Parts: sequence; structure tokens; C-alpha cells
Amino acid sequence: MTSYAIYPKFMYVSGITNAQNAVVTFTADSDFTDGEYVSFRVTKDFGMQEINQVRGKVLSHTSDTITVDIDTLNWTPFTYALVNTEGTTPPTCVPAGSGIIPESDPSTINLQDSNDNRRI
Repeated sequence: MTSYAIYPKFMYVSGITNAQNAVVTFTADSDFTDGEYVSFRVTKDFGMQEINQVRGKVLSHTSDTITVDIDTLNWTPFTYALVNTEGTTPPTCVPAGSGIIPESDPSTINLQDSNDNRRI
């Protein structure tokens, strides 16, 4: 029997702080782990468009937040808009690859390229 890694799915974002290491809050619990790389999709409707398509490393996490190594201090504040407005795309955080999970015992490898779902 073949087993496959379960990739963390994308998460809807409900908040992003203006901080040296941004704290991202999700609308539900996430599977993101420390050491993983993530990227963001944020439209102008939510402010902080500077983070759109930016990749960052997860420094720490709780059940529904991650802290990433992205300096958002001087960026436009994130504002959670109504997503039921026609044509509005909700902001998301997506897996963007990763490497060795820091301080794991035994040393384990997280996803090398979480966007390659060809199972090869």
C-alpha cells in the first residue's frame, strides 16, 4: 500500500498585524507548522496588498494563528472586508514549500514543495 503526505490546505485569513514578524489569524484552526513556508493572496479589498504573493517562513503557531518572518510594520493595515460582496475574493494563506522542521526530534522533513501534487 502506498501512503502519501497530507498537504496543509489553504486557509482563509481574518487578520494580519502590522509588526516586524506579522501574526496572521485564520478563520479556523490550521495545520501549518513551524519551519514551513507560506504565501499570501490578498486583494485590494482587504488592504495590505503589499503581502500579496509574498513568501514567508512560519516562526511559530497556535491553533488558529501563525507568526511569519515578514516585516509588515510600514505596510497598509489589513482590514477584513465583507466577503459576500460580488467579485470579492477572500484573503488566503497557502503552503509554499518547506524544509527541515526546526527543533524536531527526531529531525523530520516537512514538505519540499507543497504545490507539486503529482505524487512522484
